[in-house]
Amino acid sequence: MLGQQAPDFSLESTTGQPIRLQSLLGSYVVLIFYPANDSPTCNKQLDEVNETWEGFLEANARVFGINTATLEKQKQFCVRRRLQFPILSDPRGTVAKRYKAFLPLLPFNRRTVVAICPAGKIFFYERGKPDPFKVLSAIKTQKDASTQPKC
Repeated sequence: MLGQQAPDFSLESTTGQPIRLQSLLGSYVVLIFYPANDSPTCNKQLDEVNETWEGFLEANARVFGINTATLEKQKQFCVRRRLQFPILSDPRGTVAKRYKAFLPLLPFNRRTVVAICPAGKIFFYERGKPDPFKVLSAIKTQKDASTQPKC
């Protein structure tokens, strides 16, 4: 998916507002697809992002967690974890499928982190739980590139 135009989407958010990728263009966008709320690895991943939140703000990056739980469960999870970024509800995995981040046999999101540049192209795509500083470094590299591709 690297270098491709990010698939547009619109999902309900824990902020109460629908989030559409198209309306976020002009900022960096980080999508964290994760399998489940309240599982040890998912909690750790989202807590690490929360702990590095200032770095994402400084990078002009909008961060969103995405999984298949209902919006009500997402809201409760955000409050319990004190997350500083919203979670998007993708109950059928529709968006996760577009980003090749879905495990249909389970059916859960496959842990995947995607970063999208202000022009809407994917410049970071990694399965698993990359360190948030790795994602921030990729954003910085993208910003600093003197021969920055038409991103």
